[in-house]
Amino acid sequence: MRGFRIDGDHLVTEVDPEEREVVASVVADVAELLGAGRLEERTEDGEAEPVGFRLRLDPIPAPDDPAVHRLLPDASRDDAALTAEFRRLTEDDLRQEKIERLAALYRLLASEGPIRVRREEAHRLAATLTDLRLVLGERLGIVDEESSEALEDELVGGDGEPARQYLGSIFLALGWWQETLMACLLAGLPSES
Repeated sequence: MRGFRIDGDHLVTEVDPEEREVVASVVADVAELLGAGRLEERTEDGEAEPVGFRLRLDPIPAPDDPAVHRLLPDASRDDAALTAEFRRLTEDDLRQEKIERLAALYRLLASEGPIRVRREEAHRLAATLTDLRLVLGERLGIVDEESSEALEDELVGGDGEPARQYLGSIFLALGWWQETLMACLLAGLPSES
């Protein structure tokens, strides 16, 4: 995995085939957590089968899975009625948006050659990388900068069980990848003088 670089109006990176497979697997898993089914089973053009318009009338309970709850958080800690109404009105659309972004990244990873993202679409990729890291972070118990640094120390020291090392390595690699993406985006902004 290489850092993103600016190439005209695109941000470009290279990802080895093995790395593509690993990241694509995490992307597919997170999409499935959100209710998308497997991304490998989507239609030829990469889009999901249309569901049709649906107006939710019944409340939607908060997700049971803490990782999904991090992706679809409560609107308020203090007002249960506000939270329930906000979830009823927005959760379906938010899930669909997140799934569409995950599917777009999955398609990029499934393609051959360098990964190219139009500059105006890079914010969607950045949001998707955040979603992936939220899920991995929840699974790893990452709640703050301290626990993230402890994970890094654990991985450098070779401590911990293999599954934790594997997920932790992906978590840190995606964080670094996202940093390079954001550095490219920030490089295009006018500086304050």
